[in-house]
Amino acid sequence: MSRKTVTTLIIFLMIAVSTPLFAQDSQSEDPPVKEESRNSFQLLRDTSSAADELDFEDEEAEVWEPGIKGGTVEVSFGFGFVDFNKVLWQHDQIIYKYTTDATSWGDVVIKGESAFNPVLRLGYNLTQWFAFEAVGGIAITEYNSTITNRRTRENKPNAPIVDNPPLGEFDAEKRSLLTLQSSLNAVIYPLAIGGDANGKIHPFVTAGAGRMWYDMNSNYFDGLAGSTDLNFGGGLRILADRNISVRFEVIAHFN
Repeated sequence: MSRKTVTTLIIFLMIAVSTPLFAQDSQSEDPPVKEESRNSFQLLRDTSSAADELDFEDEEAEVWEPGIKGGTVEVSFGFGFVDFNKVLWQHDQIIYKYTTDATSWGDVVIKGESAFNPVLRLGYNLTQWFAFEAVGGIAITEYNSTITNRRTRENKPNAPIVDNPPLGEFDAEKRSLLTLQSSLNAVIYPLAIGGDANGKIHPFVTAGAGRMWYDMNSNYFDGLAGSTDLNFGGGLRILADRNISVRFEVIAHFN
């Protein structure tokens, strides 16, 4: 084998041996670092905000204890009826009709009818068992008049008197009646005196003094008529929730 051929084989073997070593050295170098982007999520709850929410929930869940409380102001609106089927006015032997031909007179009695009576109240509880109330109300109804012991006479000298003449269609009045009322009342809850005012059901008694005005659309009156009004009564109050109560009562008026 010639020298040239031997030299070529040696060079080829050296290249073959050195190539895997070079590749191994290249692979042993540190690989390039890749940058990564991540989204962070906060899994821990803020303790201060959680405590605030718990306190708020505790306040909302506070249990309401029904009862009459002293030092509180109350406003209420009531609906009811007042019975005016009583003698509101009467006069004996008064002229009820006058014409150019004759004059008629008799005993006139006026009675009212049952009237719708809305009432507004503003109250203040001094204690758990005693309260003051300012009361104002209105009632609109009709009244009826009756005429008995009737007499009539022509408007002539020495004309005879005729007893019990027939009534004309409009001789006995049937017209509108308006009343206004105001009073200052005391309210007492007897079961709460010296005891416990808690609970939803509370019986009470009330009494007061004020004034009532009558306005009749009548020929017998020329204006508003007023009278001192005394009232007393009682009832039952039911506390429905923190801000609403229902009250049933019966009151007698004297005026």
